[in-house]
Amino acid sequence: MLIVPFRFSLCLLLLCALSGTALSQSNTLSFYDTENVVICPATLTDQSPPDFASDECKTGSALDLDPQGDLVWMKTQVDLDAKRSPDGEPLSVYVSGKMSSDVYLNGQLIGQNGVPGDSQRTEQPGKMDAEFYPPQDLLRIGKNEIVLKASSHHGYIHLSQPLHLVGIAPSGIFSKNVMRGVGPALITLGLFLVGGLYFGVMAVISTNKIRFATLSAISVFAGLQLVSETLRGLIQYDYPIHDLRLIAIAVFSAAFALSVTFHVFRTFAPARVRGVMAGLIVASVLTMLLIKSMDYKALAGMTLPLLFSLIATGFWTYQRRNRAFVYFISILVFVASVFIFRGLFLDTVFFLLVAFFLLLLFVEQAVTLANEARQRRSEEARANRLEQALAEIGERTDTQHIQIKSAGKLVRVATSQIVHCQGAGGYSEIILEDGQILLHSSTLNELEETLPATFLRVHRSHLINVMFVKALKRDASGTGTLSLSDQIEVPVSRRIMPKVREALA
Repeated sequence: MLIVPFRFSLCLLLLCALSGTALSQSNTLSFYDTENVVICPATLTDQSPPDFASDECKTGSALDLDPQGDLVWMKTQVDLDAKRSPDGEPLSVYVSGKMSSDVYLNGQLIGQNGVPGDSQRTEQPGKMDAEFYPPQDLLRIGKNEIVLKASSHHGYIHLSQPLHLVGIAPSGIFSKNVMRGVGPALITLGLFLVGGLYFGVMAVISTNKIRFATLSAISVFAGLQLVSETLRGLIQYDYPIHDLRLIAIAVFSAAFALSVTFHVFRTFAPARVRGVMAGLIVASVLTMLLIKSMDYKALAGMTLPLLFSLIATGFWTYQRRNRAFVYFISILVFVASVFIFRGLFLDTVFFLLVAFFLLLLFVEQAVTLANEARQRRSEEARANRLEQALAEIGERTDTQHIQIKSAGKLVRVATSQIVHCQGAGGYSEIILEDGQILLHSSTLNELEETLPATFLRVHRSHLINVMFVKALKRDASGTGTLSLSDQIEVPVSRRIMPKVREALA
């Protein structure tokens, strides 16, 4: 008979480890009955289990067992339909919980996990997950009595459910099948490490240091959270480490979400990022301190900043801010997954989502680098055109003055002082930098051939010096207007407009 344990996440871990074993083929393997547990006080001098009939003993749920800061006896039962798995493998007793323990099977001591005691001085911390190998003739068809003498004096936080499970299953499942659960996680961890390293290097060598440093922090915090989550499956550690692991999961969850929020606000509202982050950090810390469950601490630390980012990106999407919708959808998927998958989110879904979005960041970065390369090539082309224009100007150094026939006399004028020239029948009006207007006997076509490369014909009646251009405005009709110095405005014809824009680009 298979009885479902009260600790769902640990049950899921065990079931994953048992995948491919006889558990999926038979009902011969069992967990303890969580609703019929007898708990009695214990002393350091107790050498054997009590009879559990004392008035000090209580029968109830496994939730009532709390060896934290105490030394207790616990009795429970496990039902077996067979003494071996269908594959003939021997069975082991598994105890998972925040405690040191002596373990008895059907009245016989089968092993110790640490040394239980009545204080920190007398207790030696045990492993969080322990496997015991009983003599197989101790196992019985039907009810098997398991007794624990347990204590927990070395923890850092108080857990509401210190005992996770007691069960009987094929020997070696923790060591044989651990990679089935953590193998995919390690692949994901590799992606996080690559992301943290790549964006970290970009933060050092690029000009946009804060953006890349933030993306590196997002990758690193996700990787650290993944290491914290999978640590229990990778190594057997003493139970005090479990408290530190849970604290690390909560801290890294909050740090990840706060890093994402910082990136979002620095992208869309950089002027408000300091105030927003200060408020969210305070709110996150207070919320996590008020929540008792460590699992919910981690979820709250992650959800609170992301909810705020979701609202902000939704508002920016309503304002039609560029790329705000992409951020809104991404954060919406995260927040929705928290509520949809609940207990599975931090264990599996979170890392898959982060890995997916990290891949999107790599793609986005590749596109950005390609755009920057195109921009550099465009800038180089512009620089080449400018260099060519300057070269042409340099070649005409000796002709940087022109002779203007005005009012019956010749006036020698430096071309650098000419703002623009305007056609006036068979003549040309030359407007100088100081506002003086000279009437020249040559046509605009003749002037265009004489003046250096810095002059551009923008209209059949106007020739301008590009050195004096302040702005170019394009009208809906396709024509435009050039603003020159001294508030001079010159029309640009529709046919010439593309050429003017290219020349001034």
